[in-house]
Parts: sequence; structure tokens; C-alpha cells
Amino acid sequence: MIRIPMQDATTDDLLDIREAARLLRVSETSLRRWTNAGRLPCLRIGGRQERRFRRSDLLAFIGATTAGPTRAAGTHFCGFYATDLTRARDAAAALAAGLRERAACFLVAHEDVRRAVIDLLETDVPSLRDHVAAGRLVCAGYRDSVPAQIRYWRTELAAVTARGKAHAYVVGDVSGGALGGLPFAEVLEYEAEYERAIAQAFPVVTLCQYDARTISGLDAVGVLQCHHGPIRSAL
Repeated sequence: MIRIPMQDATTDDLLDIREAARLLRVSETSLRRWTNAGRLPCLRIGGRQERRFRRSDLLAFIGATTAGPTRAAGTHFCGFYATDLTRARDAAAALAAGLRERAACFLVAHEDVRRAVIDLLETDVPSLRDHVAAGRLVCAGYRDSVPAQIRYWRTELAAVTARGKAHAYVVGDVSGGALGGLPFAEVLEYEAEYERAIAQAFPVVTLCQYDARTISGLDAVGVLQCHHGPIRSAL
């Protein structure tokens, strides 16, 4: 952690520990533990060396600064969105990258979300209808259980490999649809099994999206631990 005297501090976007805990939806004790362990940066201000947190550091900690994934196959990222428009834009950006590479692309989300993403994609990818007709973009909803969803991915990605595709792109709004209704422990179970059985077994770039408006700070930390990292770099 960084220690600075009071007169050098820039307080325009600094939060105290109570405000930071409220933003992340965690306890102040958790914040103290994470800063002591070096997992979360903070500033030390004044003679009492009180903790202050930059909002940007807190948002980065839960992966709230999102764009699209880097293009290395075999990577498993997460992204947090705070608005429906951000969700659709991030999903469309990832899928547009895959379609430009003529990769097999999958969008798994609630029907309303899929419609919003497709509307954005039609602007960025004029030949979108051709991609859909050729089976390069598949839209679906989540299955109602972890085993069923993992079986779906094994079947679909094995077929992609059999067709000779070099890699695939997967975008899933995990907070929406059937998986989002499961107890969060099962959601994390799904992410761990996806990493083991899918991300490590197939050449696939994956973006799992989560709603920052509904997920707790501790659950967000669990999500981050199941992924290679939050999405930050622009496509």
C-alpha cells in the first residue's frame, strides 16, 4: 500500500473505508484484510494513516472496467457491467472480433439480451446474416443445470473442432437466464468446471458477463478467482 501525507493527497475521487465497503458490498474487515495482503491498493492519509481508496482501483478490483478480450485462444475472462447497454456493447465487441476472424461464435444469454447484442452487431458487421446462415454465429439460452450446460459446450465445441476451425469465441451473460437463477455456489461450480473441461480442453476465447448491480463484492472476488482475469483491453 502507498503512504502519503495529507497535504499531498488528491481527494477528488477518494473513498474512505466505509464508502469503499459500500461500493464493493463487503465488510470493512474484508477491505482491511485485502489491503494488508496487498490484493487491493489503498492510500494512507494523515497522521492516523487512515485508508483511502481510489474509485478506479475499486472498479478494477471487481473487473468493472470492461471492453473486449485479448484474442489468445484458450483464455477465460470475466466482465462486469453496470448497465444493459454496457453488457450489449461488450458482448458485441467480443463477437465482432471473432466474426472478423471467421471463428465459430456463440452468444448465450436471455432472448432480450441476445436481441440487443444482435442489433449492435448488425451495425458493426454488415454481413451478419451471412455469418448466421453459415452457422458461424450461434445464439442460445443457458441450460437449467451445470452438467447440462457443460455437456452443451462439449458437444458444440467438439463439432467446431471437427469442422477444422482454429478456435471459437464464446460470450455468455451468466447473470441472466437459467444459470443466473442458481445459488451462487453452483454458478462458481460451473465456472470452475468450464475452466477445467472446456477452456483448457478447446481453443476457445470466453467472456463470461456478470451484472455488477446484483452481485456482491465477495461473489465478484469468487468470479475473478475462476477466470484468467477481468476484461480491460480494447479489441
